[in-house]
Amino acid sequence: MTDRRRPTVSVGDGGLAAFADDERGVSNVVGYVLVFSLVTVTIGTVFAVGITGIEDRQEAERVENVERAFDVFDDNLRDVQRYGDPSRSTEIRLSDGTLSIGETTRVELLNATGGVVRGFEFHSLTYTNGDTTIAYEGGAWFRGDGDGEVMRSEPRFVAADGRTTLPIVRLYPLGPETVDRDGTVQVAADRRSPPRLVQVATADANDDPFTLRIESPHAEAWKRYFERTDGFDVDSATDTANDTVVANLDHGDEVFVTGAAVDVRLQR
Repeated sequence: MTDRRRPTVSVGDGGLAAFADDERGVSNVVGYVLVFSLVTVTIGTVFAVGITGIEDRQEAERVENVERAFDVFDDNLRDVQRYGDPSRSTEIRLSDGTLSIGETTRVELLNATGGVVRGFEFHSLTYTNGDTTIAYEGGAWFRGDGDGEVMRSEPRFVAADGRTTLPIVRLYPLGPETVDRDGTVQVAADRRSPPRLVQVATADANDDPFTLRIESPHAEAWKRYFERTDGFDVDSATDTANDTVVANLDHGDEVFVTGAAVDVRLQR
């Protein structure tokens, strides 16, 4: 006969002793805690990653807006250069960045003996925000992030059939050279004189090439531009570590420079 024993119930302890060895209640509590912890961690992670992603996207959009403004600025200066427009203005939203007309660029056209046939010194319009830099210089504009930089809009240099034309837009500051508060800045550009096409050099009897020398903080981007552009060969004198690039003009029988000197003002 089977011995069926029932747990002894003690009246004094309210019957709790009978369930002292029963772990089912403990397992449910542990499971609930684990599920709750998992849900909490998942929500926290998604929230943190989502907020970071939104902030990164907002920052990217702010920089893209500045790039579009520099595209407009570039087009406006081309109108000043090509059509002789007396003035143009461009609005740029700083978005916690800094806009300045400070860095100096030097461009020289050299003959075969290294003599300067024509030289210019002018400034660039530069926007900085953290590691991001956007700059307009000499008829081109650039985008840099950290140590890398690319030329986003090329100058209209033309070299073919023994003739090279160099349209160079030269900026000169008027008024404050730096604005670093948030908000929108109007960049007013006024030409100093009507643009002119000037023949500045003709090849000699030895047919030695002319060279173009540029001293610029964006020398590496200029170097890559000359490497991919017909009619220009990067010279061994190029030293981008010292902000210098030198290019030989393959079509240097005649060299023309279209001058466009522009005064730039930063104003609210």
